[in-house]
Amino acid sequence: MFESESELLVAIQAAAKSVNSVLTSGKALCKALEKLDTSKALDRQDYVSDALEALKVTDLTLYGCGAQQQDMIKTLESRLHKMRMNARQALMNGLSQGVEKPEHLKVLSDSPLVIYMHPLTLEVHFEQTKAVWTYAHEQLQTVSLDPEEIIAAHHALVDTFRASRIDSQTFWKICKLSYDMVLLKDGHPAGTRIDIVELLAPLMWLWPNALKKTTTFPRYLLAYQLQKLRSDKLLQSQNIRLELGTATGGSTRNKANVLFVPMGAFEGQYYLSICFKQA
Repeated sequence: MFESESELLVAIQAAAKSVNSVLTSGKALCKALEKLDTSKALDRQDYVSDALEALKVTDLTLYGCGAQQQDMIKTLESRLHKMRMNARQALMNGLSQGVEKPEHLKVLSDSPLVIYMHPLTLEVHFEQTKAVWTYAHEQLQTVSLDPEEIIAAHHALVDTFRASRIDSQTFWKICKLSYDMVLLKDGHPAGTRIDIVELLAPLMWLWPNALKKTTTFPRYLLAYQLQKLRSDKLLQSQNIRLELGTATGGSTRNKANVLFVPMGAFEGQYYLSICFKQA
């Protein structure tokens, strides 16, 4: 017996919360398990992965079938591991056969699988049966795990790069003009550091080459041009030097405010600000 009404209410609310938690997890598990209704469904990594995650967080003894829970978990874990290995091998074989020079494929990470194919990076998500082409940590295109589709998308994206990019000398001038426009708009004196992403709006207006299917200047293209400017050793022109301010600590948490500039396949740096100063 509860001695007070308040104790009774606390107990009732706790019981309601516990029951609701069980019901919620049970619904998620039921939905995941119902998808595994055929042998074909058992061959889908996303279905198996969803069911496995639901089984791990739900106590089946509440539903009268707890004795088989651990066996199901172990069997599905083993099955998922084999599926991942087979899918990885099939993908790598398909990509190796589809590219002109297989040695140009570089595995940057195994879990998750990340592959570099100059100048882009492919992030593979087996459970979601998809892969994403990226450059400078910017997503460019999502594709299926079909090697032919992956390679075709790579070729198309590289063609877009070539059509959009400009030479480094021209980029320096346009970048400087975009910077000056931001200073004029905000009333800042020459040499003031500004957020690097503030260049995106004026660059969209000033860019000489056509940009396909976009209403904003592509972040990946700015990252590419800055990387190329550095590799061409053209950061300085007419005694004026372009300087980038490194993003550190908390400033890197909001990726929308910073820009990653790659340096080869394995390295790069996040930058927060930019300025032009007398050398």
